[in-house]
Amino acid sequence: MSVISFFSYKGGSGRTTATLNTLYYLIQEQKPTRKSPLIIVDADTESYGMSMLIKDSGAKYDAEQSLQGLGVRAKSDTFNYNGDPTDWGSYKKLNEYFIPIGNYFTRDVENEAVLLLRSDVTPAEQDALWETVFAMNGQGPENKNLTAAFDVMDRCDCTVVFDTPSGTQDMATFSLDRSDTIVCCMRPSVQFEKGTRLCFEKLMAKWAAVKNEKKIIFCPSAVPFREMQIDTHVYPAYYKDNLFAGFREEMDTKAHDTRGVIRLAWGMQEGAVPGIPEVDRFKWQECCLAKLATDAPDEVMAKEKYRQLANLLIRRN
Repeated sequence: MSVISFFSYKGGSGRTTATLNTLYYLIQEQKPTRKSPLIIVDADTESYGMSMLIKDSGAKYDAEQSLQGLGVRAKSDTFNYNGDPTDWGSYKKLNEYFIPIGNYFTRDVENEAVLLLRSDVTPAEQDALWETVFAMNGQGPENKNLTAAFDVMDRCDCTVVFDTPSGTQDMATFSLDRSDTIVCCMRPSVQFEKGTRLCFEKLMAKWAAVKNEKKIIFCPSAVPFREMQIDTHVYPAYYKDNLFAGFREEMDTKAHDTRGVIRLAWGMQEGAVPGIPEVDRFKWQECCLAKLATDAPDEVMAKEKYRQLANLLIRRN
C-alpha cells in the first residue's frame, strides 16, 4: 500500500486545493481499479474541505458513511472478505463506508476505482460522536476500527491519500505516522517557514527514533508568479534564491541527522515559480483545474505544477 498525506503545519496553506488538483493527475497515471482503488480520506474532521469540494450528484449519505462512522460504528464482521482477500471489492460491508467518486475526476476509470471516506457529518452528528471520534490516541474501538481498515487496504494494495488536519491534531498524527510520503504545503511567508521548520524538526526526530521512514516533499503554495519589487528585491526569484534556500539548507541538515530515515524532495522548487502558483480563480471558485478548458496563464502554470507533483509521488511509489 502507498500512503500519502497532504499536510500543513497551520491552516490556510491551500492544502485541500492542492490535494484535489494533484489527485486528477495521480489517477490518470496510476489507473486504479475496483480491486486496488485509490482511497481519499478526508481526515480533517473539524474543517472538512475535501468532502465539501467533492459532491456526488446531490446524493444523500448518512453519518455512518464517513470517517466518523467507520471509527465508531464498524462491526467486527465488517472486515471479513467474501472471495479474494486481496480484492478490495470483496470486503462488502467495509465498502459501505466509502463513496465511489471516480467519475468526478474522469470517465477513464470505473467510478468504484476512486473512493472517498468523507467527514462532513452534521453538527448534531458530530456532537453525538464527539467523545469516541476524537480520542484517536486512546485504545477505544475507533482506533481499532481504523487500524483494521488500513490493514485491509494494505492487503489489497490500495493507494491511500490523506487530506489531513493542520498541526498536530490527533487525526493529523494518525495520518502522518502511517504515511510513507508527505506533501507539506506552505505559503511563502516567514511565519509558515519558521513554523514548518519547528514542526518538522520535532516530527523528524520522532520518526528517526523509531526508524519510521518518510519521504517529505516541501511545496510552497499560492506563490505569486508575477514579478514584483519589494525593498529593492525582485520576487519571487529573491524568495526562491535566498529565503527558501535558507529553509532548505536547515531542513537538509536535520534530515541528514536521521541517517537516511527521512528523505527530502525539493523538485517542486524547479522552474520560475518556487512551488504552486497563485490562481486567481481559486479566490472565487475552488475546483479541479484539469477538468477545465482554460488558457489563463496562472491556471496553465498551476496545472503543470500539479502534474509535476503527481509525478514526484509516483516516482516514490
